[in-house]
Amino acid sequence: MDHGDLLNEFEDFGLAPNQKVLIKCSELLKKYDISADTLVNHWIGFAATKLNNEAPSLENLVVFESDLSKELSAKTKVKSEPLSESPVIHSITTINQIAEDDELLVGYGTPARKSSVGAKRTSGLEGTPQNKRLAGLGQAYPVHSPSVFSPSTPGTSSKFSTRSNSGEIVAKFDSSKYPTGDTTVLDWTRSNEKWEPNIQLHGTAESRLTTKYNYMFSRLTDKFDVLEEQINYMGDLMRVKLGIEEFESSHILKSDTFHTVGRICCDATSGSRLNTSSILLEGTRNISSGQSVPLDVSQLKEFSFFPGQVVAVEGSNPTGKKMVVTSVTTPPINSVFKTDVSFEGPLNVMVACGPFTPSDDLEFAPLVEFIQQINTILPHLVIIMGPFLDVKNKKVESGELDHTYQEQFDIIMIELQTKISNSVQVCVIPSWRDVHYRAVYPTPPFQQENKLPNFHFYSDPCVLNVEGVFIALTSTDILFHLSKEEISVAPPGSDRMGRLVSHLFSQQSFYPLNPPAEEMSVDLEHADDYCKLTFTPHLLLVPSDIRFFIKNVNGCVVINTERAVKGISGGTYSRLQITGEGSSVQVKAEVVRI
Repeated sequence: MDHGDLLNEFEDFGLAPNQKVLIKCSELLKKYDISADTLVNHWIGFAATKLNNEAPSLENLVVFESDLSKELSAKTKVKSEPLSESPVIHSITTINQIAEDDELLVGYGTPARKSSVGAKRTSGLEGTPQNKRLAGLGQAYPVHSPSVFSPSTPGTSSKFSTRSNSGEIVAKFDSSKYPTGDTTVLDWTRSNEKWEPNIQLHGTAESRLTTKYNYMFSRLTDKFDVLEEQINYMGDLMRVKLGIEEFESSHILKSDTFHTVGRICCDATSGSRLNTSSILLEGTRNISSGQSVPLDVSQLKEFSFFPGQVVAVEGSNPTGKKMVVTSVTTPPINSVFKTDVSFEGPLNVMVACGPFTPSDDLEFAPLVEFIQQINTILPHLVIIMGPFLDVKNKKVESGELDHTYQEQFDIIMIELQTKISNSVQVCVIPSWRDVHYRAVYPTPPFQQENKLPNFHFYSDPCVLNVEGVFIALTSTDILFHLSKEEISVAPPGSDRMGRLVSHLFSQQSFYPLNPPAEEMSVDLEHADDYCKLTFTPHLLLVPSDIRFFIKNVNGCVVINTERAVKGISGGTYSRLQITGEGSSVQVKAEVVRI
């Protein structure tokens, strides 16, 4: 049996399952009559929420199938063909999952099944609070934490230290030769050594983020006003695009076609995730009295929806209870920002996103390697995005540190500032995953009292103006979050990653998903000021757990550098060479293994 489609879908997320896993997944496709894209999307969401992003195996597919059957619509037809007899081998993952299910039943007053694996597990660290950010404290890991992080200290992860593909170029792009993709060998020698690019923050000043405020204390009415204003603003853009005078209420009884506007929501009664049976359109207070109406999208040949998306729909509502949609309109995408660009030769840039140490140590050997590459190439600009001290690191989870979180982070910052050449401009971007910092999005810039003149600290997300070149960036994995929630019907061979990026431009937001991913804490009021993407930049940096790529999307060069470290293995970073004259900007880029 050909497993090519399955393998391609898994590879989009950087996964390479073995043949036995692919056979098992193929059986699930037959049994539940679903596509490879649907199955992999379910797997990514399941692994992220319940398996800490583990790779698929025969053992955890057993638990996954149970979750899959609950998620699928009640209309899904289960085929009667029997599955091949596969041995069920329980691992600690599946046993823990069974135990968690039992604990959930007990919480609702339902007796747990009589099994030894259903016994409630206790933390190995007595008196430690059990919460989302410190999940896994009960796991035991060998103590190994250096008292001082030093570039001379090698990493302990054998998989990283024994890697053989360091420096391998895994992706190339040249915008001057787009769409052919032909590239030449780039010369990274810094030709204009004394030139320092002027870096400015574009958009709203960060003063509101840097002052103290009680984030996540917004009133419901304030949140409603933010979402309402988003629909009204986007609605005006789509009304002009459609050439109509006004939208009509979505819940009126009308057999003729009409246009209405609203925000895509999920009907929780039809499943916890968005599907074709659970799509709701939430209208505005002025047009639809804030009411929601179910959408029948069976007549659409193509569509792409996710929770929080603002769209205009055309259709009829013959019963007054469900709208039959015939067409969907999304907000127009603005053209690339026009500006005057003038460089003294090419602008060389290096970009990397954390974590910067394997998940099983705090030695930061990959960060040392990256610093060495910086000092070898001496680019004009380096953009380093968090997390630096990752909340998902096993040493952090288990509390095996010789310093406080802040002290450990300060050590990292001191090393960056003392080891990187002062001829290089460095932009440091935080992440909500930095355990010592504010776990909120948008994330304020790091506050450093004794920073060097060549170091600049900005918020996540932000837009930088570098000599007329606009670089938009975020360290938050919006592509991964969108890929888990989006449902779509698209032609075979369509560019899925390009479509996900287009949502950011169309919705004019760095994070258009609402409600956000379970692990995220989004402050809507501050997001309304600092997460808008009101124009298409020259360059968009969106590092993700999804496989690296460089694409031209609507005239913008979009780069997913992936991460500097993936688990206990080395990851990737990117090198860019930007040239410009007048309003024309050309980008040559590479993704390189660290």
